[in-house]
Amino acid sequence: MKPILASLLLLLCASVSGRAQASPPRAAAPAAFPLRVSQNGRHLEDAGGRPFLVIGDAAWSLIAQLREESIARYLEDRQKRGFNSILVNLIEHKFASKAPANIDGVAPFLKPGDFAQPNPAYFDYAHQSVAAAGRRGFAVWLCPAYLGWGGGDEGFFKEVKAAGPAALRSYGRLVGQRFKDLPNIVWVLGGDYALPEAERWVANELAQGLRQGSATQLMTAHGGQTSALDTFGDQPWLAVDTVYRYQPDLWRPLLAAYDRKPARPFVLIETVYESEHDSKPEQIRRQAWWAMLCGACGQFFGNNPMWHFDGPTLFPHTNTWEQALDSTGARDVARLGKFLAPRPWQQLVPDTEGKLVAAGAGDGAARIIAARAPNGGLAVLYIPAGGTGPRDLTLNLTGFPGPVTAQWFNPASDVSPHPPGMALSNRGQPTLRTPGDNGAGANDWLLVLESQSRP
Repeated sequence: MKPILASLLLLLCASVSGRAQASPPRAAAPAAFPLRVSQNGRHLEDAGGRPFLVIGDAAWSLIAQLREESIARYLEDRQKRGFNSILVNLIEHKFASKAPANIDGVAPFLKPGDFAQPNPAYFDYAHQSVAAAGRRGFAVWLCPAYLGWGGGDEGFFKEVKAAGPAALRSYGRLVGQRFKDLPNIVWVLGGDYALPEAERWVANELAQGLRQGSATQLMTAHGGQTSALDTFGDQPWLAVDTVYRYQPDLWRPLLAAYDRKPARPFVLIETVYESEHDSKPEQIRRQAWWAMLCGACGQFFGNNPMWHFDGPTLFPHTNTWEQALDSTGARDVARLGKFLAPRPWQQLVPDTEGKLVAAGAGDGAARIIAARAPNGGLAVLYIPAGGTGPRDLTLNLTGFPGPVTAQWFNPASDVSPHPPGMALSNRGQPTLRTPGDNGAGANDWLLVLESQSRP
């Protein structure tokens, strides 16, 4: 099918558009914590066995920088948008106004940097904050001792190393004991440091301490622009892998994480944040959609100044964290969650062999990523902005059991009308053209393919 014919078909097939429109978002039932790994090792599920789609927000300095009323405001906003996970430092070394003390001047240790002398008052407030998030249905991905980039002054690596294995394990026991009753935690070891293999004891001792303190929640890790497995190795405590990279072809490490054996659920835990590194809204969308269609069980969105809540930062900014609540990126990531939630997202398998897009897949930052359900009844493709105008892509629909309904979905707007659906044969290789500007000054689109007959 020529692109012009596909465009005409957009106008002629309005009669089938109703069945192909995105299902209206429905409120998800609150998750029953704790989270666990699914039987197939590909995603997370709650205690009731329901798939848990991680729609995450980087809130690193929440405990150290915010008081109770501000935490409540932040959580209320994120809950309304459909976020269900937040990434938080238990103790903050640099990126809080009174670090390492909290905003009220309460320090985490009775003696600065002494992990053997924790301050109960500080950890009581932290416990209160994590519990408040749990009551709103949030999983708190909690980093007990953020190491800091390159082991430098952004984190606690120097203090951790000076304290030694025994003190660190003791600290882990105390933290595990204090937080064992909060099932909404996922422990995040490490923190922005691709530490050498000889230093892996830092994470292993902390993990052992948490378990000795009766903390039974899942554990993962945050490397230094690496995956968790690359930084820490195949440790028995590492239940969830992570991808943390800054690169235009982010889909490559994402697919590499999916291809690892044995299978582990993984999340895109960090990449370019909004309002940093000259990022554009279409880049923030691209990262998030790539993650989900490359087989991740979720992804974390980051915004400056949200992640530090107006505390010390690495990048200049002109707005406040409260003004940033309604950022373009937050709305776009919320839209991703609303799109995926009513669909069987956990069944989508990345099209690693490129069978679905016969031509026009592109490369680098323009790469089209596709995923499909094993039964052949559903496929979802993300088409990044490629240049300044529409893109052509040729599909191979022979894997579908019958005729296919194709529907464009706008990842940048809730209100702009989607073009009508298209009825396509599963016996040919139709060429489609993206609708062009999505109303946000970009031309990235999502294409949903659904079988018109039950597989």
